[in-house]
Amino acid sequence: MVAQLARWGALFDELVVCSPLLPGPPPPGFSPLPGRVRFEEVRAGGGNTRIAKLGLVVRIPGWAWRTRRLARRVDAVVLRCPSNVAAVALLSTWRAVPFRAAIYAAAWEGYPGEPRPYALQRGILASRWFEGPTLVYAQDPDGHRLEPSFSPSHDQRAWAAAAPAAEARVARIATAPPEGPWQLVVVGRLTPNKNQAVAIEALALLVARGLDVRLEVIGTGPQRAALEDRARRRGVADRVAFLGEVDHDVVLERLAAADLQLLPTRHEGYGKVLLEGMVVSVVPVLADGPAAEEIGGGGRRGIVVDASRPEAFASAVADLLADRPRWHAMATEARAYAGSRTVESFEARVREVLEGHWGVRLRDVDAEAREGRA
Repeated sequence: MVAQLARWGALFDELVVCSPLLPGPPPPGFSPLPGRVRFEEVRAGGGNTRIAKLGLVVRIPGWAWRTRRLARRVDAVVLRCPSNVAAVALLSTWRAVPFRAAIYAAAWEGYPGEPRPYALQRGILASRWFEGPTLVYAQDPDGHRLEPSFSPSHDQRAWAAAAPAAEARVARIATAPPEGPWQLVVVGRLTPNKNQAVAIEALALLVARGLDVRLEVIGTGPQRAALEDRARRRGVADRVAFLGEVDHDVVLERLAAADLQLLPTRHEGYGKVLLEGMVVSVVPVLADGPAAEEIGGGGRRGIVVDASRPEAFASAVADLLADRPRWHAMATEARAYAGSRTVESFEARVREVLEGHWGVRLRDVDAEAREGRA
């Protein structure tokens, strides 16, 4: 998120983030914000209990006043949805600022159990009432002024530096013995939506086929005990390593050590962890969703399956392990795709969308640097 904020900030003289703030120092491993970003704090509010929802109602007038007041002091407002504050700001900033845009950072689709405020925000953003463009994680979004986007965390330098690890991954595809062992990895908070239970079930099915496969589960959350119990009941506890919450550098190391990445999330916006694996030529097997086919490239760089079917994940993994030429080609294509989806290309995409819809020329730091050297 910090890398993307820096790219948004590069387009403007100053970027003001209007958001609740957590007290205390940043947690370990968090990156500093770029210099042209500052915060306008609003009080936090929200939650799932009745008391929390009542507290949210109390916060709305203050959020509306603060966001409209801020909108009148800036040139443009970009709303990051879905969120409680953004839901209010969708209305409070109307006609308060020359330019508006939005980014919808969740799954661009309705689903059973979707929070009602999410559906409301999607409806507003897709309507003609919202006068600015909206960046969404979908290959071909259906709605007014909706623009496909993506969500990277790596830059061009990191992609280039990963070349040796990517080459080692591709070499292993060609030379590893048929019996393995093979390493799978799944990354994400341990929640029902992230659906790691399907990864464990798929592992058990692969082991039942006689494959020597192991799974690393990276992340923490309320489902950990249930997932550990599931691994025991399926007889694969000795093949599943729960690594918990680790630094981002460790995540990248474990991705580089994996043979394939699984992402069985039921409702996903844009799985940036997939791109992080693709940087080192790790092919993903991912659940279907609005952005899934674009990431998978129609089967050229990833395999898209039904999130509810462990057997589909297991079959996709087994088929790739048995078809080395196909796996090799997909790994090569995956790395090339990651090279085209860097934070630099993200900035270029945002610039293209905003300049095209707003009819303006935004700040170009690279051009300024070139002029300074001339």
